[in-house]
Amino acid sequence: MTTDRIFTVENVTLRFGGVVSLNDVNLFQNRGEILAVIGPNGAGKTSLFNSLTGVYQPQEGEITFMGRDAKPMSIIGRKAHRVSSAGVARTFQASRMFSALTAFENVKIGAESHKGFGVVGAMLKGPRTRRNEKESDATTIRLMDFVGLRQKANVIAASLSYGDRRRLEIARGLATNPEVLLLDEPAAGTNPAEKLGLATLIRRVRDEMGVSILLIEHDMKLVMSLAERLYVLNFGSVIADGTPAEIRANPAVIEAYLGSSADETEELA
Repeated sequence: MTTDRIFTVENVTLRFGGVVSLNDVNLFQNRGEILAVIGPNGAGKTSLFNSLTGVYQPQEGEITFMGRDAKPMSIIGRKAHRVSSAGVARTFQASRMFSALTAFENVKIGAESHKGFGVVGAMLKGPRTRRNEKESDATTIRLMDFVGLRQKANVIAASLSYGDRRRLEIARGLATNPEVLLLDEPAAGTNPAEKLGLATLIRRVRDEMGVSILLIEHDMKLVMSLAERLYVLNFGSVIADGTPAEIRANPAVIEAYLGSSADETEELA
């Protein structure tokens, strides 16, 4: 893992009326790192993800992304599609698949989203459009194979299991050729066997594809097995950061999780 930073968040505050969702947040992610953000429900984790991807616009602070062109880009003030084009991909806590389309078609949409076909090009099917479409097909097949869904390429997305849907969402995110992939509760709805397979896949995304990983996840066993560093949010503020071992032993983190389920608190201890 290199030590150059792909994300830097400095003094970010996000408000919705009188409600402070993020309060003077500071954090960073190194390129090639698997980084996790954890915290109780309502801590501000999804607000942070939405701010990193241009969906929300914080009122204070700075978010800097160092993309593939090695030039720093300010995220705040950028539209979400511009942030995505720069190399930031994400999955969602609630599935955002095109449920009536096949698994193959879902991933192909991701592959084509950053090629800029244009309406006219898509209608006329000129040489450039046909060439790009072949490239998208090849990328889609490669990614379906990578996530283990090659044999389910023609299955309607809504018919897939929760585990396969999570794999499909990762493949669609990777199809946009990202530098960093943000995973919002990727293990939600999965069984223990699917969680193990998902953890292996996430490591492969980083190790084999060179994509940095930033994840939010409530399953502490999964988080602690994957993340190299963690930040802990509570009521919109960072209350701790460090390695999994440091986070497990941090009194502020244990106190913050005392209001969570007994299982979550036990997993942290």
